[in-house]
Amino acid sequence: MNRSFYARHAWPILIAAVALVPPGAWGTLQAFRGSNNNVSQWLPRDFPETEAYRYFCRKFGADEFAVVCWDDCTLDDPRVEELARRLVPPPEKRREGDGTEFFEKVLTGPGALKALMGPPFELSRDEAIERLKGTLVGPDGDRTCAVVMLSEVGDADRCKALDALIAIAVDQCELDRDELHLGGDTVFNAAIDIESQRTIRRWIGLSMVLALVIAWVCLRQIKLLIMVFAVSVLSAVVGTALIHYTGGQMNLVMVMVPVLIYVLTLSASVHLCNYYRDALRETGPAGAPLSAVMVGWTPCSLAAATTAVGLGSLYVSHIVPVKMFGYYSALGVIVALGLLFSVLPAMMEVWPLAKGSAPFKPSATAMRRDRILRTLAGLVVHHRWPVALFCTAVLVFCGCGVAFIKTSVRPSKFFDPNSPWIQDFRWLEREIGPMVSIEVVLDIDKESGMTLLDQMLLVDQIERAIRGLDHVGATISAATYAPSLNDVRKGATAKVLFMGDLRAMRRRILDKRLNGHRHVFVENRYLSENAKQMLWRITARVGGSQQLDYDDVLEDVEDEVRRKFPKGVDGQDLDITYTGSAPLVFVAQRELLYGLFKSFCLAFALIAVVMMILLRRASAGIIAMLPNVFPAVVTFGLMGWMAQAVDVGAMMTASVAMGIAVDDTLHFLTWFRRSLLAGRTRRLAIIEAFQRCAPAMTQTTLIAGLAILVFVRSDFQPVSQFGLLMFVLLAAALVGDLVFLPALLATRAGESFVRR
Repeated sequence: MNRSFYARHAWPILIAAVALVPPGAWGTLQAFRGSNNNVSQWLPRDFPETEAYRYFCRKFGADEFAVVCWDDCTLDDPRVEELARRLVPPPEKRREGDGTEFFEKVLTGPGALKALMGPPFELSRDEAIERLKGTLVGPDGDRTCAVVMLSEVGDADRCKALDALIAIAVDQCELDRDELHLGGDTVFNAAIDIESQRTIRRWIGLSMVLALVIAWVCLRQIKLLIMVFAVSVLSAVVGTALIHYTGGQMNLVMVMVPVLIYVLTLSASVHLCNYYRDALRETGPAGAPLSAVMVGWTPCSLAAATTAVGLGSLYVSHIVPVKMFGYYSALGVIVALGLLFSVLPAMMEVWPLAKGSAPFKPSATAMRRDRILRTLAGLVVHHRWPVALFCTAVLVFCGCGVAFIKTSVRPSKFFDPNSPWIQDFRWLEREIGPMVSIEVVLDIDKESGMTLLDQMLLVDQIERAIRGLDHVGATISAATYAPSLNDVRKGATAKVLFMGDLRAMRRRILDKRLNGHRHVFVENRYLSENAKQMLWRITARVGGSQQLDYDDVLEDVEDEVRRKFPKGVDGQDLDITYTGSAPLVFVAQRELLYGLFKSFCLAFALIAVVMMILLRRASAGIIAMLPNVFPAVVTFGLMGWMAQAVDVGAMMTASVAMGIAVDDTLHFLTWFRRSLLAGRTRRLAIIEAFQRCAPAMTQTTLIAGLAILVFVRSDFQPVSQFGLLMFVLLAAALVGDLVFLPALLATRAGESFVRR
C-alpha cells in the first residue's frame, strides 16, 4: 500500500519548520526595533511637494522642533537658560553617551529677548516681547519655552532623543517630570513610535490568546488547537521577519502586519480543520490530512490569492506606510499559505485525532447543528427576493455616502483626546502659541540690485501680510531678529527713493548694521545664501488642535501674498515657495483618499477577473462580487453619511476586507457548484453549501474579528480604528456571504452559475 505524501515526509517538514523559528524570531525582533513615523516622509520623493520640502530642509534644516515648557516657566526663570546649556554644552564639555549628541541648537525666550534688547538691535523690552509672542513667548508676555532642534543623530532616533531630553531636564535641571509639557513635530513623531510599539506590546498577547480561546470553542480538540496555534504563530513570525530581511522598516500601520497574518492563518486553518474532520467522517484517519488538502486546496489557495490581491492593491497608494503594509501583508499571506499546506497536514499526520481506519460517525450535536443550518438556509431561499432587494437597497444607499468620505492624517488625531501627548499639545498652544508650521521661502537673485535692507523690508511686508490672516497665530522671520525698521518702513518697497539726506543716511546705516550681523539671520535659520541666491524664510504658525483645513489656510496665505504684491517687485514676479508640515499633511490627506478609491477599484477589478475566470461567465463573476463589495461599501458609506474621518489605519481595511470576504465566497461557491455537479437542484445546492460553509465562516469571522477588535481599546487611534473597522467589515462580510449571496443564487441571477 502506497503511503501518502504527508505520511512519507511529515517529519522532514516539521524539522524544517522548527529550523525556521530562530531566524524568524530574530528577524521579528530586529523589525520591531526600527521604526520611522515621520509624516514628512510619507509621500514619495518625486512628489513636487516632497521635493520642495527636501529643498527647504537642505537650505534651512528640518522644520521639526521640540517645545519644552513647564508650569512656572517664565522669562525670569533661570532654569530655561540652564536647560539650553545642558542640552547643547560647549564641545569641550560634551561626553560620549551623555545624551547631548542628539541636540544641535536650542532657542529660548530669555536668550532671544536678551539678544534683541542688546546691540546691534537695541529694542525696547516691550517691542522685543511683541516680536517673540506666539513662538518663544506666550500671549501673556511672560510665559516662555525652549525650542530644541535635533542633530542628525537625534533625527535618526527621535525616541532616544526624547528620552535624553526628559532625562536632562529632570536629572540635571531638577524639573518635575509631571510638570513638563512637551510638543512639536519631533515629540509627535517620537510619540507615534512609542504608542505604536506600546500598542503591540500591550494588546498583541491578549489578541492572540482571545483568538486561541475562540478557536478552542470552535474546534473542541486540544490537538487541533495546538497545531493551529503553532502554524499561525510561525506564519506571523516568518512574515514579520521578512520585513527585516528585505530591508523594510516598521511604522505606525506596519505594526498590524503580524496580527493580520496570525488571524488570517488561524482562520484558514479552521477551514482546513473542518475539511479534515469531514475526511475523518467519510474515509477515516488514514490519509485524512491528504484528503483535507485535496478538498481544501482550491478554495484555500484562491482565497489566499484574492486576499493577497486585496492587500497588494494597497501598493498603488502613494502613502508610504500604507504601500509597505499592503506589500508585506500580501507577502505574509502567501508565505502563510505555504506553511498551512505543509506544516499543518504534517502535524495532523504525526499526531492524528484518532487511530484506526473506520470513518467517524457524526455526533448528535453535529446532526442538530446541521438541521438548524438547513432551516436557516431554507428561510433565506424562500424569502430570496425581499432579502436580495433589501441588501441591494442598502448597498446603493451606502454607496451614495461614499462620496462624502473625509480623510485625516494629522498627527494630533493619532492619539486619544485624553492622552498626555494631546493634553500637552493643547496646553502649549494655549500658553505659548500654535505648533503647526507653514514655511514661506522668498528667493531673491543677488543680481537684482536690492540691498540687504530692501530685502529685509520686503520680508517684513510679506510677514505682516501673512500675520494678519485669521487662522495664522504667529509668524517669525529674519525681521524678528533685525533692528527696528520703523524709521524706514513707511512706504518702503524695493528700490524706493527717499527724499532727504536724513532718511537716506538712516537707510545706509541700517543696511550696514544688517550686513554686519548677517550671521545672526543664518544661525537662526531664517537666511540661506549662495553665490547667486538669497533665500529668506518666513514661518507661519497655525493651530494643530483646531478643525482647520490646511489646504484653505495655505490658499489664503498664497492669495494674500498675491494681493499685496500683484505685480511683484519692480515689475518682477516674486519667486516664492510654500512648504512645511501643514502643506505636507494636506497632500497626504488628498493622497490617502485617492489611494483608498484607487486600491479598492484595483482590488475589485482584479478579483472580479479572477471570479469570471473561475466561474467561466462574466455575469456570474460580477454577481459574485456584490456580496464582496457589500461590507466595504456599507461600512465606508455609513462613515461618509456620519461625517466620520478615515485615517491611515482605516484606509487599509477596505481592500483587506474585500479580499477576506472573497475567501468565504469562494468556499461557498465551491460547495454550491459541487452540489450542482452531483445532480442536486439549485435550491438544494444552496442549502448544502450553507450547511457546509456556515460553521467555518462563522468561526473564522469570530476568530479574526474578535481578535482584531481587541485593539479598539488602544489609545493609538490608527490601530484602534483599524481594529474597529475590521470587526465591522468582517461581520458585514458574513452577512454578505450567508444572507446576500444565497439570496442572489436563489433568484434568476443564480442561473448564471449553472453550467450548461
